[in-house]
Amino acid sequence: MSFDLTQATIATYNKTAKEYILKVQKYAPVPEREKFMSLVTPGGNILDAGCGSGRDANYFASKGFAVTGIDLSDTLLSYAKDTALPNARFLNMDLRAIKLDESFDGIWASASLLHLKRGEVLPVLKKFHHMLTPGGVLFLLMKEGTGEKLVISGTIEGDTRFFTYYTSEELRALLEAAGFIVTDMYTWDQKDRHAERPPEVWISTFATTGT
Repeated sequence: MSFDLTQATIATYNKTAKEYILKVQKYAPVPEREKFMSLVTPGGNILDAGCGSGRDANYFASKGFAVTGIDLSDTLLSYAKDTALPNARFLNMDLRAIKLDESFDGIWASASLLHLKRGEVLPVLKKFHHMLTPGGVLFLLMKEGTGEKLVISGTIEGDTRFFTYYTSEELRALLEAAGFIVTDMYTWDQKDRHAERPPEVWISTFATTGT
């Protein structure tokens, strides 16, 4: 992602943090979160890649997992740290330049890689594969569609973010190129889960490194 696009997206998260935190608490991908936990070794080590306010990271921590959350928004990370459980830690780190020595049993990337340009995603997925233990689990949540663009949303005033959209076939090819085995992939419309939201289709993907 170019510097300007990165800064526009991070600036939005910093500026709209209060409203964003309230919004995302309501719209957590609950079915995916529960399935992910059922696939990860109980009490295992989880990386929340693009953790934002720590919504999912702290939930996993409340269920006994050791969680590391990384993000680039200082404002959202501040909230995550203020609300962190003892077995959760939060670090300012770029998804494209992760510097962590330990390995993980699961990596949760919920609506985070969609802020990267298309050409930046495969190297990140390869890094994820390297960081996971044998049989480790990856969850990926992306927007369905084509192209990439800077989106100005009316949901929160000042909400301007960069998104890259994918087809299921494209995501599967990327994951397989990174060495993953896709175990489940499906689409869903956010309006079906929350009637007040506008129609928008998401792709939920679960994958494993294999053994």
